[in-house]
Amino acid sequence: MPRIKLYIATSLDGFIAREDGSIDWLTEYENNPETDYGYSKFYSSIGTVLMGRKTYEQVLGFGNWPYKEKKSYVFTRQKESLRRESNIEFVSGDIREFVH
Repeated sequence: MPRIKLYIATSLDGFIAREDGSIDWLTEYENNPETDYGYSKFYSSIGTVLMGRKTYEQVLGFGNWPYKEKKSYVFTRQKESLRRESNIEFVSGDIREFVH
């Protein structure tokens, strides 16, 4: 079985964003080598990114798609088309089955 590395971000209330959808509290950590805590090394070691649709839409709002060199899967139940970035595949089936 391949070794799986997992990176999850969440705040104490179980969410990253504030109730209004803002993630402004994260900007103090952007591109700061003092708060990297090994993330860059971890990120360079992975080949695939999994995320939900809301996270995908949030990341699109940052500007350039940061995962263009990684195969990315976006899990969604939304029927309407979403903006497609490079290396993206939308998945609407059962997440557990997909991962297995």
